[in-house]
Amino acid sequence: MVTQHLVDFGPLAIGGVFAVIGLLSVGPLALVILVVANRAEPDPRGMRPFTVYLFGMAFVTLMLAYAGLTTIVTALLSFIGPHAEPIADGVARSVVIGLLLVVIAGGTMHYHVGKGLAAARGDGRVDGPNARVLHTYIAAVSFIFVVLAMVALAVAVYLLFQLIGPGIFGLVGGDRTATLRMLFDLVYVLVASGFVVSYHWRQSPAGLMRPAAAAATPPPEV
Repeated sequence: MVTQHLVDFGPLAIGGVFAVIGLLSVGPLALVILVVANRAEPDPRGMRPFTVYLFGMAFVTLMLAYAGLTTIVTALLSFIGPHAEPIADGVARSVVIGLLLVVIAGGTMHYHVGKGLAAARGDGRVDGPNARVLHTYIAAVSFIFVVLAMVALAVAVYLLFQLIGPGIFGLVGGDRTATLRMLFDLVYVLVASGFVVSYHWRQSPAGLMRPAAAAATPPPEV
């Protein structure tokens, strides 16, 4: 019974961490976007408030989709190692909840990011009022997920030391299987965070976050 409760609660708790981070970040993110993007420059199309909404919603739904995917991965990793009782039902419930978050939040994020990119690129220049909102959104997402990847990498390396020398460094819960399970979870966090950052960097104009690519581009002929 205790094992079943852990299977039910563990993935939801880990996924819920990212959901809470996303919700708590709404206010600070919106403030950052408004302060950085809302300069005295004119906004002829009057799109800036709507663009702020689009990328603010994109951020929240990104975190919710990430929480759903994390819930699924963590639930499936619960199968690693022996169990005193069946856990398939608990894993199935967690996977369904995670899939709901991925499909609903992921679909909403895809729609809002697409609309936001269209609004930003409609400025016709990289320093336009709506493009500035896009740049701020990319920077905020990159900051959060790079920090997340750094923390995950540090903890993963320490877990490797635990597996190599359990007598010196101990083990998570005193169990090698639990340590290995957490290590796989952190590898997923590293890969997923890298994908999120890479995807968002590809949305930025060359020269903003890829200066090497911009430097390699020959200047236009006069």
